[in-house]
Amino acid sequence: MFSKLILAGVLVSILPAASAIAEAVESPEIPDGSEYYDGSSGSDDTMAFTYVSSVGVDSFLWYRNDSIGGDTFDIDSMSTNVSAPFQIAVQVEGSWDFTVHSATAIYVYTAGSGTAAVSAGTLTLGDGYHVLYNDTSAGGSELHLDMPGPSGSSSSSSSSSSSSSSSSSSSSSSSDPLWDEIAAEFAHVRWGFVDNRLEYHFLGNNAASTLYADLHQSGGTGDINVHYLGDASCSSLTLPAELTEDAVSVSSGHHDFLAGTSGDGPWSLTISWGPEPCEADITGDGIVDFNDLMSLLSSWGGCP
Repeated sequence: MFSKLILAGVLVSILPAASAIAEAVESPEIPDGSEYYDGSSGSDDTMAFTYVSSVGVDSFLWYRNDSIGGDTFDIDSMSTNVSAPFQIAVQVEGSWDFTVHSATAIYVYTAGSGTAAVSAGTLTLGDGYHVLYNDTSAGGSELHLDMPGPSGSSSSSSSSSSSSSSSSSSSSSSSDPLWDEIAAEFAHVRWGFVDNRLEYHFLGNNAASTLYADLHQSGGTGDINVHYLGDASCSSLTLPAELTEDAVSVSSGHHDFLAGTSGDGPWSLTISWGPEPCEADITGDGIVDFNDLMSLLSSWGGCP
């Protein structure tokens, strides 16, 4: 009986506050690197990147391709780091067509269905979670891939990718910057969503690992968070001190990030943007409401 009275008191004291804060939490934008594409008008087809990861391939090139309203990847690991792995993960609802210009030792894994080889031509992926990846035991691999946006679109109206695919998604906020190009050699490249924020992480050692990344703020001023170690720079932006993560204001125009140019020591660069995490949204549905309160109360008691 006593415990019920305690619970009732908790509800009485908390419910007014809960009703006052029952509001929509800003949902994450889905910009470059984790970008989201709706199909053509009247279609229910959608495609979204979930992550991209490349670990030390000879050359990694991604660029926003306005001619297809989407993204192009050109990843090569044929001569030096022949066993370097890479993955491109997408979530499809309905179906989506990709154009494979060339593919050597490339496969696609569909969760729950298995693996199939990828060859040049049109690659159609249906409902599900798909990962394009290379066979690291094949003695070399390469992939040249177009990921088109919806028919008739252009990436100027897109964000992802983030992350869904690139740096151009129709759901992107006008204040968000977009990547136009990311090029790396013998470096670790990864992007995807972390706590509802789109995060890009680059890492390498010495001059053998290099990075060039063109960040484009089409208008107004955007904000990004930057953290870096070693030889990483952007001459047109004021970056925080080394090993200090902080917000950076991005003015209109192109901003080139460089890393690995000095040839000495390790380097890393992490750039992120998007809404700050909302700790009160316990259920993760984008709204702080009664369901979050119930989830909290159901866990009442000592922690494990």
